[in-house]
Amino acid sequence: MRRLVLALVSLGFVGSHAACKKDEAAKQTAEPGVAKPAVDPCTKAHAEGPLAWFRDDYAAALACAQQNKLPLVVDLWAPWCHTCLSMKSTVFQDPSFAATASKFVFVALDTDREVNAAAVDKFPIAAWPTFYVIGPDEAVLARFVGAASVAQFHAFLETGTRALAGGAAGPDAHLLAAERAVAAEDFATAETELTAALAAAPADWPRKADALVSLISSKHKRKDLVGCVELAEKALDETGTAASATDFLYRAMACATELAKDSTDAAVLARVQKLRERAVARWQKLVDDPAAALSIDDRSDAMANLREALIVLGRKDEAKAVAEKQRALVDDAAAKAPTPMAAMTYLWPRAELYVFLERPLDLVPDVEKLAAALPKEYDPPARLGWLYFKAGKLDDAAKWTDRALLLAYGPRKVRVLTQRADIAKAQGDRSAERLFREEIVKTLERLPPGQATPAVITKAKQSLTDLDKPPAPAGSGSAPPPK
Repeated sequence: MRRLVLALVSLGFVGSHAACKKDEAAKQTAEPGVAKPAVDPCTKAHAEGPLAWFRDDYAAALACAQQNKLPLVVDLWAPWCHTCLSMKSTVFQDPSFAATASKFVFVALDTDREVNAAAVDKFPIAAWPTFYVIGPDEAVLARFVGAASVAQFHAFLETGTRALAGGAAGPDAHLLAAERAVAAEDFATAETELTAALAAAPADWPRKADALVSLISSKHKRKDLVGCVELAEKALDETGTAASATDFLYRAMACATELAKDSTDAAVLARVQKLRERAVARWQKLVDDPAAALSIDDRSDAMANLREALIVLGRKDEAKAVAEKQRALVDDAAAKAPTPMAAMTYLWPRAELYVFLERPLDLVPDVEKLAAALPKEYDPPARLGWLYFKAGKLDDAAKWTDRALLLAYGPRKVRVLTQRADIAKAQGDRSAERLFREEIVKTLERLPPGQATPAVITKAKQSLTDLDKPPAPAGSGSAPPPK
């Protein structure tokens, strides 16, 4: 999940999601004697491995769930999200889900598509992917953020089933209350309920790691940095060996960095240093454990976070060694991927790695092949544009980014436009940069609720306004443009 955030930051644009305003939904479960619709909505689902999925059709999926009085599993994903693609090609293909297929209705919603904006507004995203189990009345029954192991996803589904039956009790009841509070962005209530859930949970509670990740995330969002660090110190070794361990550590490191920023308190700085060293040891143990419940993408994500933590500690040679191991891992996975879409799982991790290792152009041939194999996908040409940009090959960067712009849509188009504006800036083409930044604002203003917020639009307008400021004088410390 952590690398999802980097995927956004790398393009210079990080959006946020509007607060969820939950209107009370009218129950549409068919009453006895009421005729079923002429076309059975359930026929719109198609098998993808052991599970049948609706694609970008929330209304049909909900109608199917209501018709059969089943819970609805919502997968909020995006094609650029490597964790999302990994879940589809690994976890969701596990044969154990065959026994689950008839107990739920499953729908995958591309969050960048306008048709899904209302659902995204109703069920907000903490990171990509975010999963919900909701009832036929659209009440939240369970929530999971980020990559899950097979066991974790089964536990998530079972939690939703119990909640629908009215059987949520003890820690499950507190977790359900917390998830509903998070959906409403009431993080104070969520924190209270999560704390209660963990206090009431038995030692073998299968959702402990999920609850710890939610709790530390809530503390971070509330800027309770001391409380966040205290939780990290206490629970750092209690988050299992799945991707949740990395998600917890990432939040811990974010809190530690913010706590140490501008601090001159020796005790605070020593505390943060100790936590960082513990995090490095925890990540190292995780990535070295062949039995850990990690997909290749999860393991790569852990390695990426490990090297970042090593760099902060000044251990750059160790970070580079980790990067080389990570590169070998994802290069091999991409080469062995059964389909081009499965190979696209590793596109962003590989691109980021090759740039980190100062070899961006070495990856270009592979990405060009992927772009040719997936002519309707915007991510390969967008990543090619980014690789060329980082290599200082600005004309090639512009060409590939322009190609991505023809394919991109929704909020992701804004991110690609931002990349194109940055390329124009590096080329010294101020008029072109202005055109792209104007288009960013126009695109944002056209987005429906759930896909853009006033704060994001304000930031985009400020970037446009900044073009009217005189350039920084020579010798001011500004970096030269890439060659």
